[in-house]
Amino acid sequence: MAEIFNEQRVIGVHIVPDGTVLHNGQRVVGIREAESGVLFTGGRRVLGVSVLSGSEVIYNEQVVVGAVIIRDDRTLYNGMPVVPVSGSGAAPADPDRYMFFATRNRMPSGALVTAAAGTNYVCSKIVVSSPSYRTNTFRFHFSGFASTEGGNSPQETVYAGNATVIDGLLIRIGGVFHPCSFAGTAGVTIPDQSQGTWSDPLTLADAVAAETEIEIWLFYHTDAGQMQLPVYRIQKHRGERIWGAADYASLLAFKDTPDADSTPALDTNYAGQTQPQYYGPDFMVAKGDWDGRPVALVACDSIGEARQEFSAAADQRGNLGWLRKWLDSGWRIPHVMIGMPGAAAFRELTGSGASIATRRWAIVDEIIAFNGGKRPFTVILNQMGQNDTTTPYSTFFTTRYLGFVNRLRSRYSGAKIVALPPLGRTNATISITLTSTGALATATCASTAHLVSGQSLVIAGATPSAYNGTYAISVTGPTTFTYTFAGGTSPATGTITAADDFRTEASQTYAAQNSYPADGTDASNKWRLRNDILAKTSACCDDSIDTLGAWQGPAGIGKWPGQIDLPSSVLTVQAGTDGVATYTSIQVADGSIFSPEQPLRIYSADGLTLLRSPAISAVNGNVLTLAAAATVLPAGSLVRQAVLPDGVHPLPAMVKRIRLGVAQGEKEKLKVA
Repeated sequence: MAEIFNEQRVIGVHIVPDGTVLHNGQRVVGIREAESGVLFTGGRRVLGVSVLSGSEVIYNEQVVVGAVIIRDDRTLYNGMPVVPVSGSGAAPADPDRYMFFATRNRMPSGALVTAAAGTNYVCSKIVVSSPSYRTNTFRFHFSGFASTEGGNSPQETVYAGNATVIDGLLIRIGGVFHPCSFAGTAGVTIPDQSQGTWSDPLTLADAVAAETEIEIWLFYHTDAGQMQLPVYRIQKHRGERIWGAADYASLLAFKDTPDADSTPALDTNYAGQTQPQYYGPDFMVAKGDWDGRPVALVACDSIGEARQEFSAAADQRGNLGWLRKWLDSGWRIPHVMIGMPGAAAFRELTGSGASIATRRWAIVDEIIAFNGGKRPFTVILNQMGQNDTTTPYSTFFTTRYLGFVNRLRSRYSGAKIVALPPLGRTNATISITLTSTGALATATCASTAHLVSGQSLVIAGATPSAYNGTYAISVTGPTTFTYTFAGGTSPATGTITAADDFRTEASQTYAAQNSYPADGTDASNKWRLRNDILAKTSACCDDSIDTLGAWQGPAGIGKWPGQIDLPSSVLTVQAGTDGVATYTSIQVADGSIFSPEQPLRIYSADGLTLLRSPAISAVNGNVLTLAAAATVLPAGSLVRQAVLPDGVHPLPAMVKRIRLGVAQGEKEKLKVA
């Protein structure tokens, strides 16, 4: 695969004496090393170069050119503008230091997988991407535990109840397999509840080029009926696979057919939260030509670890969620996410026994130990705080948020900590009461100011259940609306709500402790935390990267944009015919705004009545592949992007918005003086 830097092919150069005009049949160019992290200079894109010392004619599938390094104030050389470059001869910052390097890494967490007879031997093929510099010595770690997700995350108390046997570990680069070992042997047994083990250092004869795909083939097994630890959801569009068999030898045969389809029994529920997660390395480190750029250890929860993107939504380098995608775009920042969905700062890096949440951090200490005392990261990026809201604010900030920061500072003395303020949380539901006369239901609420006749609302929580469902409403007064249903006992009972699925910004209300702006009361605790982070109160961080402007809606009041505020498209061809015959795709005017795994909301042409809520399984130009359905969608139907499922977790449309909305220049804050 071509070596890429700054979205261009890296050029091979021979450094020649100043004054040379021709080399290798080509005009010699003048080059000047750009400042670290700079991608554009004087309106020109910085070019990646690899300085060669032999007689090469071709490098990276291109002709090698002669270059003169310009260190004075010349802007022209040999009649051509001096080219800003990266890689023109700066020595590696520390070639003997192991650093986090791979995209895609993930901590074990979530639901265990039950090994079935006939597929209890497994090969997980994961594809990671290397950083924007060459690497050549690698180590991979495998744990004997996983962390919980949800209410007590990140406690490391998910245990298989049995050992995991690693039969073999291979990495494949450019079609060539390289075997890894464990204490000199091909395999190793990972005891249940153990800290796990590291592979031996693997040094390759030829360094791995920058931004190269590295396939990690892990062969492992348990007995049928035993449990297997969860780590990775397979990303099929990137060539990842999961194969199962009754024995190790049968799995080795896939080396000859590396792109063969996954085993169907293991490849289930693709592109959703229930897609199984399979065993693989959690921590990965490498030595190489690290150029001194920041390398981040990221403390995160479901926002950083991408709760609403699962597999098909991954970019070409395997990244899910806004934070991974942002870090790995432009000037790529190698990073490791040490958290998982549900993680809270007050539970992180603390506890023991049944509440332990320190074992992942102990593995980081193992790296430091075999790294000559050097850390595999240069900066800590703290995305935590989302799951720590509580009252009074002093407990939220001092005990929970700052307590975690202080534990980090104690463990990693002198480390720079850059904080990301938490995202806001809103609700798109209102409380209602329901009565009915015949088939006409009347809802009473606090206000209908944000509603319009004809729009669809989701009614839930009512008894009898006939009241519940998605209905087009008619606004009949300042506090009432009606809809037609099958009929039922009046009045309805229960805790009844009506939701517009974040169709508009105006319909949203603030969740508890999320009232905007900060006003000194507990109702605005989330925004008080943001203010303290931006002010670096009590040394809660050394710097911060604010995301508010990237995600909030056009009103600028700490609420999310509505569906109506995001780019949309329309159907150009009717889908469905008679409500019986099914279809599996729709054609839209502009498919470029959509992506696989993305939930859609398809409305009538006026954008009010909800017709269908599918998810995209594939995008091919202006054709979107969906699950089979028979619902008739007329040409002109409005196709909108869903915003959130719950008021806080960004769906793919918002992942993209945040990634693009946070300036790449903010990465300067990750640098360490």
